[in-house]
Amino acid sequence: MFQSPSRVRAPRTAVAPLVAVLVLTLIAATPAGASGPMIEQRAPLPSRGTQATNGRAEHRSLPTGRLIVTYRAAAATQDRRAARASARATLVTPVALPHVELVQPSGDIGDAMAELRSRPEVASVEPEYRRTVFGGPAGEPLVGDQWALDNTGQVVNGYPGVRDVDMNVFEAWNVTTGSPDVVVAVIDDGVDFSHPDLAGQAWANPGEIAGNGIDDDADGLIDDVNGWDFCHDDNTPHDAGEDFHGTHVAGSIAAAGNGIGVAGIAPNVRIMALKFIDSANPDDPTCGTDTQAIAAIEYAKQHGARIINASWGGYDNSGALEAAIRDSGLLFVAAAGNDGTNNDLSPVYPAAYQMNTLLSVASVHNQGYLSSFSNFGPRTVAIAAPGEDILSTVPDGAYEEYSGTSMAAANASGVAALALSAHPLLDSTALRAHLVATARALPSITGWITNARMLDARGAVVSKPDIRRLAGADRYATAAAISAATYVPHVRYLFVANGLSFPDALAGGAVAAQFGAPLLLVKPTSIPTVTLNEIKRLKPQQIFVLGGTGVVSNAVLSQLGSYKTDAGGPYRLAGPDRYATAAAISAAVDWPNTPTVFIANGLNFPDALAGGAVTPRFVGPVLLTTPASLPQATKTELARLHPTKIVILGGTGSVSTTVGTQLKSYVSSA
Repeated sequence: MFQSPSRVRAPRTAVAPLVAVLVLTLIAATPAGASGPMIEQRAPLPSRGTQATNGRAEHRSLPTGRLIVTYRAAAATQDRRAARASARATLVTPVALPHVELVQPSGDIGDAMAELRSRPEVASVEPEYRRTVFGGPAGEPLVGDQWALDNTGQVVNGYPGVRDVDMNVFEAWNVTTGSPDVVVAVIDDGVDFSHPDLAGQAWANPGEIAGNGIDDDADGLIDDVNGWDFCHDDNTPHDAGEDFHGTHVAGSIAAAGNGIGVAGIAPNVRIMALKFIDSANPDDPTCGTDTQAIAAIEYAKQHGARIINASWGGYDNSGALEAAIRDSGLLFVAAAGNDGTNNDLSPVYPAAYQMNTLLSVASVHNQGYLSSFSNFGPRTVAIAAPGEDILSTVPDGAYEEYSGTSMAAANASGVAALALSAHPLLDSTALRAHLVATARALPSITGWITNARMLDARGAVVSKPDIRRLAGADRYATAAAISAATYVPHVRYLFVANGLSFPDALAGGAVAAQFGAPLLLVKPTSIPTVTLNEIKRLKPQQIFVLGGTGVVSNAVLSQLGSYKTDAGGPYRLAGPDRYATAAAISAAVDWPNTPTVFIANGLNFPDALAGGAVTPRFVGPVLLTTPASLPQATKTELARLHPTKIVILGGTGSVSTTVGTQLKSYVSSA
């Protein structure tokens, strides 16, 4: 799993999306009847390096040959001794969890596990594994190169960025640069606090007197002033010539604003260095173990850390490690992993643990797309942060650019530290929810992770209502402004609708939202200049026009064809009237599972306008009706869908009880 840090970077290539969740079968405008392309709910991945895969990773964690044994609370010392004897195992050390110990079998580990599991005093047994870091190939003087803090479109390693694809850190500093009361535990391969950008950033153990050779705070560790090395069991959380990864992570979080080098996201918070991985000797079987990680987590909990950064992981589950994370009560920020695989299918731990205090983080690059190396997972990977070409501190006073979800997790921890500095009363559960809620929408990663969002430092720290107006001189300019504020270039799909008559835009907009695609407005026979400029900026691969030739002419359709980047199309979704067009849009979608269908008045639009915004949460179309009866096209589409739920938008004045009665016959009982 370990990849040594490097500045070598793979070329950017377009990577095809992986699973067709929603597939539209469209009719091409010209030639008539031509088949349209497959459309997938997951956003495209124009990225760098190798293609991501959905398959299970072939990697396995490295077992230590020892077992983590959890005893029942009633088990006495002699019961534990008897259990070890029956399994021909010896006690290695107690584990920093209640009723848990690490044992070393003298014979076959499988036989020992079977014997221990048969014992009534044993609650669970699991192998101990080693974890590795998720490093990757690869007004402060260097802050202009830190695109994650402020992306001005600067070129990084030959790749021009997209302006404002960043975490709004400069804007957050108008509120706070962090509080020294906030401590982030960097559990990693060590931190070099002799670096000039980190020298003043170390957490100082208030209960320990440096250098007196005494365990002043009675925690069992002598002179643990700035943390502890659980790998070598000593009080030096940095070893000369080592610890590049942890030092880089620490710099992203908290490098000082001292006029030297780079800027950390939260330059006034403190770093607790807890070493348990030896990256200089990755084959050393005595380091990187689950037991050491658990001890580090417990140390962070007992010594006042509020956030743990875990830019490391492995491929096998550990119930003990999961319990330690859960019991710590701290916000646990975990790197998703660097295999380009789906964590839903091939979990990486600890990132794949599901708990409301754990934030798993994917990587995006400076153009706003998922990094090709980044693991993903619609269920198991929560959010994204910049993780490619990240400039930060390394030992011996140097600076280097690294890439990896390790770097994304570090950036997320920095934002979390700023948020906690601004809102110190947030507990870990509330802090995680706050970070997700205030993150920036990033539709370019829709479908790859749980929340198509990138962490936003400004949103996380603002202490007053954050009001922003998205507007233009007219409806066309406003639609363009919304698109410009939301979408990065090279979108996979663009939906276009008539800006003078709204039913097609309402029905199509619900589908566009579920694809993470923009919707722009045109006139029946021409494209406003502001719309055309936004289309040019978006560089869509495919364009879909909503409605027939009476609402968007073939002349407009032909002109739109000049601004897409894929062959074929543009494609028209239409019916003879607004009801049939809404049904045609729905019928073009091969919905996953049975959808929720929203029914709205097709003559009066506010209910459909409000309801369409929530359809991505439920996955289903908006269909239109007259107030008094269901149109035939709507009936036909309902019969095809067999929905398990129908939601009527608006009161009986908009959609009558008669229509409600008619709808009952279309609800599936399955």
